[in-house]
Amino acid sequence: MVLESKAIVQSRGSLWRGIEAVGGRFTLTEKSLSFRAHALNVQSEPLDIPVRDIVGMRKFRTLGIFANGLAVTTISGDEHRLTIGKRGAFLEAITRLNA
Repeated sequence: MVLESKAIVQSRGSLWRGIEAVGGRFTLTEKSLSFRAHALNVQSEPLDIPVRDIVGMRKFRTLGIFANGLAVTTISGDEHRLTIGKRGAFLEAITRLNA
């Protein structure tokens, strides 16, 4: 039996995939940052980033106005742009997990 990791932080938000902001829910556990899209999105593939693979994060302003963006860079060089509630809590928790 595989035990699920307990959520540290959860929030609604969007994952930018090209020019589309895909709406859904982000969940951070001790092992991964996950995104699950709402059922009505065209690009509904899930995203799971192992916390150990996150090598960089930076804040950004969505549309240059709203302080809710978080860009996450992985060890492979991929950058995932998130528009997320509780941005500070995600940033702090990921930093703590990778310390």
